[in-house]
Amino acid sequence: MPGTNGRDARSDSGSLRLGGVLQANRVAVLVAIPLFIVLAAVTYLSVQFAGNERAEQQWVLHTYQVIDQLRLVLGHAEDAETGQRGYLLTRKPDFLAPYRTGVVKTRQDLAAFKTLTADNPTQQRRANALKKLVSDRLEALEQSLAVKSPNVNASPALIAALEQGKQRMDGLRTLIASGIADERRLLHERTQARSAADSRAAQTALIAALIALFILLLAALLLIRNNVALATSERKRANNEAILQATLDNVRDGIAMFTSDGLLCVFNANFFSYLDFPSELARIETHLSNFRTIDRCRAQPVFADLPAGPNDVEEGYQHLSLKGRELDVYRAPVPTGGFIVVCIDVTVRVRTEEALRQTQKMEAIGHLTGGVAHDFNNLLQIVSANLDLLNADVTGKAKAAERLQKAVAAVERGARLTAQLLAFARRQPLEPRSLNLGRLMREMTDLLRRTLGERVEVEAIVSGGLWYTMADPSRVENAIINLAVNARYAMPDGGKLTIEVANAFLDDHYAAQHAEVKAGQYVMLAVSDTGHGMPSDVIARAFEPFFTTKPEGQGTGLGLSQVYGFVKQSGGHIKIYSEAAQGTTIKIYLPRTRNTEEQAETVNLGPVSGGSECILVVEDDEGVRAAVVDMLGDLGYGVLKAENAEQALAILASDTPVDLIFTDVVMPGPVNTREFGRRAQAMRPNILVLYTSGYTQNAIVHNGTLDDDVYLLSKPYRRDDLARKLRALFSAGRKTATAAAQSASSKSPVNAPAQSATKAHRVLVVEDIALIRMTTVDMLTELGHDAVEAANGSEALAAFDADPAIDLVLTDVGLPGMTGKELVKELRKRKPGIPVVVASGYSSGPTAGEMAPDMIYLPKPFDLDQLRRALSQV
Repeated sequence: MPGTNGRDARSDSGSLRLGGVLQANRVAVLVAIPLFIVLAAVTYLSVQFAGNERAEQQWVLHTYQVIDQLRLVLGHAEDAETGQRGYLLTRKPDFLAPYRTGVVKTRQDLAAFKTLTADNPTQQRRANALKKLVSDRLEALEQSLAVKSPNVNASPALIAALEQGKQRMDGLRTLIASGIADERRLLHERTQARSAADSRAAQTALIAALIALFILLLAALLLIRNNVALATSERKRANNEAILQATLDNVRDGIAMFTSDGLLCVFNANFFSYLDFPSELARIETHLSNFRTIDRCRAQPVFADLPAGPNDVEEGYQHLSLKGRELDVYRAPVPTGGFIVVCIDVTVRVRTEEALRQTQKMEAIGHLTGGVAHDFNNLLQIVSANLDLLNADVTGKAKAAERLQKAVAAVERGARLTAQLLAFARRQPLEPRSLNLGRLMREMTDLLRRTLGERVEVEAIVSGGLWYTMADPSRVENAIINLAVNARYAMPDGGKLTIEVANAFLDDHYAAQHAEVKAGQYVMLAVSDTGHGMPSDVIARAFEPFFTTKPEGQGTGLGLSQVYGFVKQSGGHIKIYSEAAQGTTIKIYLPRTRNTEEQAETVNLGPVSGGSECILVVEDDEGVRAAVVDMLGDLGYGVLKAENAEQALAILASDTPVDLIFTDVVMPGPVNTREFGRRAQAMRPNILVLYTSGYTQNAIVHNGTLDDDVYLLSKPYRRDDLARKLRALFSAGRKTATAAAQSASSKSPVNAPAQSATKAHRVLVVEDIALIRMTTVDMLTELGHDAVEAANGSEALAAFDADPAIDLVLTDVGLPGMTGKELVKELRKRKPGIPVVVASGYSSGPTAGEMAPDMIYLPKPFDLDQLRRALSQV
C-alpha cells in the first residue's frame, strides 16, 4: 500500500506554503511601489525633458530659418540690383529677368521673414524697416530703369539714382547684418538652453538610475532574505510533512481526507486495509466517486450515503463489521471545505467486552449454582444422616427398608446433581497431579471405540515430545467421555471422532482476545467430530448449566458445564469451533507443568467402626448440627457442639478435653473458618481439625487444591464416610494423617487404612448405556475381576445361564424392557443369594429403594475407588 510521501496537499504544509507566498507577495509589493514611483517620475521627467528639448530644438531651427531668410532677402535684393545694373550698363533686356525675379523673391522673403519673426517684436520692427528699405531700393531701381540714356556714359540723374540706391542697399545690408547678429545671439542663448536642458535630463536620469539601482539592490536583498526564509519554511514544511506522514502511517486508525472538490488529499495505509478498498485508489486526487462505486455493492457502505456535495457532509458515526473486523467509522466536515473520515479498529475491544460479558454471566451463574448447591447439600446432609440413623431401626422391616432405600437413592441423585453444579461453579475439590495426557488418551481409545460403536470411527493423535500437565486425571477422563457422548449425539448417522493431544502456546495476541486466558505454554486436548455442528447462538450458551439441545428426557445439560467448570478451575481454557454441517471441535488447554509424572495412589478401605474420642462439632445450621451429633453419638464418640467459632473457642479455652474439631467451612460471625482453625491449633497444638462443606471457598481451597494442612469431607456425606474419615485421622496420628488426609480429601470423600485384597469375582455387568458398560468392565478388569457384558435383562439372563461361574451381579436399575428389580428376582430364582451391586443414577425405571436391602448400592458416576469399596462389601 503506498504511503503519503511526496503528497502536495497537507493542511500544515499548505499553511507554510501559503505563508511563503504571502511573504513573497508583500516583498514584491514593497519593492514595486517605490520602483513604480521612480519609474513614473523618470517617465514624467523624460517626457518633460523631451518636450523641452524638442521646443529648444525648434527654437534653434527657427533661428537658423530666420537667419537663412534674412540672407535670402539680402541675396534676392542683390540679385535684383545686379540685374538692374546689368541692364543699365548694357541695355540688354536679358538682364531684366533676374531683376524681376529678384524683386518678386525679395518681397516674398520679406513676407516669410515677418511671418517667422511674428513672436519677436524686435525682428518685426526690423522686418518693417527692411520692407521700407527694400521698397525704397526697388523704387530707386525702377527709377533708374526709367532714366533713358542713349550713350554709355551715365547721366547725372542716373548717377544720383545709383548713389542713392547704393546708400539704400548699404542700409539694407547693415539692417540684415544686425538682424542676423540678433538671431545669432538668440541661437547662442537657445543652444545654451538646450545644453542646460540636456544636462538636467542627464542628471535627472542619473539620479533616477541611482535611485532605481538602490531600490533594486534593496529588492534583491529582500528577495534573498525572502528566499532564505522560504527555503527555511520549505524545510520546516517538508519536516512537518514527514512528521505528519510518519504519524499517519504509525497510528492504528485509518484516516482519509477529501477536499471540497471531492478529491483525496490525505490518507494512510490503514484506511484502505481496514475498509478493504483496492490499493489502486491510494493516490492523491482520487475522486470520491470511485469510492462510492465500490461502496454501493456493500451491505454496510461508508460513502454511498453521503450527500452529493463534499461540503454538505455532516458529522456522523457508524459501526461496521467487515472482513472479521469490528470498525467504528467517524465522519466530520473540515472548516476549510471537504471532510475527513477516521476508521478505528475496535475488534479487540468488542471481543473483550463480549468475553467479559460472557465471563461475568458465567461467573454469576456459577455463584448462583454454587450457592444453591451449598444450601442443597446442607439439606441433603440432614436427610442423608437421618436416613443412615434410621437404617438400624428398619432391620427386619422389608417395606420400611425398601422405602428407606428409595430415600437414600434420592439423596444420592441430589448429591450427584450438586456435584455437577459445584463442578460448573468451580467449587469441587480436585486432585491435580502431573499427568501425561498422551498415555491417558491411549488407555481410553479402545474404550471409546467400543462405547461409541462401529458407526463412529475413532482416531487418536498424540504428538511427540508431549509436555506434562497439572490436572485431575479422573476429571480429564470424565471430560473426554462427556465430549465423546456429545459428539456421538451430533453424528446420528455415524461419522468420525478425532481426539488430538499436542503441545500449544497461547501468545499475547490470543490472550488479548480472550480476557480469561493467560499467555503461556499449555497441553491441548482437542475433540473433533463430523456432525451437524452448532449455530452461533448455541455456542454462546453451550457451557450454561441445564442448557441442552437434546429432546426432553435425554440430557440434563450439565455435561459441558462440568467440563467448563473443571477446565477453568484447573487454570485452563476451553474453546468451541463449529460451523453448521461442518462439525465441531472443542479444544481444552491445560497448563503445562515441569514436574515429573505422578502415579495415582490406591486407597484401601476397611470396615466401618466408631470410637470413644471427644469431637467438637461447629455448625451454624441447626438441622445439620443435630444430624451430625446423632451420627457421631451412634458411632460411640463423645460430642460437644457450637453454633459458631466464638462459642467453639470458648469451649476450647476451658479444660474440656477435645480430640478433634469437626467444623463447617461457611459460617457467620467475625472469625472466619481459617482463622478459627489457626486459633484452635494455637490453643491446643495436638488437636485435629476436619472441615466439611458443600461449597468449597478460598478459605481452604485454592484453584481446586486443598491447602497442605487441611482435611476436608465434602457434603453430603454418609455415616460410613464420616466414620472412616475420623478413624483415618485418629489411627494414623497427626504426622501420618497429614499425607493421608491430603490424598483422600481431594480424591474421594473417605480415607482409611488399607485392607486385605478382595476375592476375584466373575461379574455380570448389566448396563444399557454402552459407554458406561465398557468403562465399568475396564475398571473391573483393572481390579482383577472377570466381566461378562449385557445390555438388557434378556441378554443378562442368557449370559447368566450360559456361564455358571458368574458369582456377582452389577446392574443398573433402569433397564429397557426388564427393570433391574425384575432382573435380580429372576437371577436369584436361578441362583439364590447371589451378591448384587446396584449402580443407581438417573433412570426411568424403579429406584434403588425398591431393591432388596441386602444388596450393595453404588452411586453414579462412580470411580475406581468407589467400585473397589462396593465390591469389598460383598
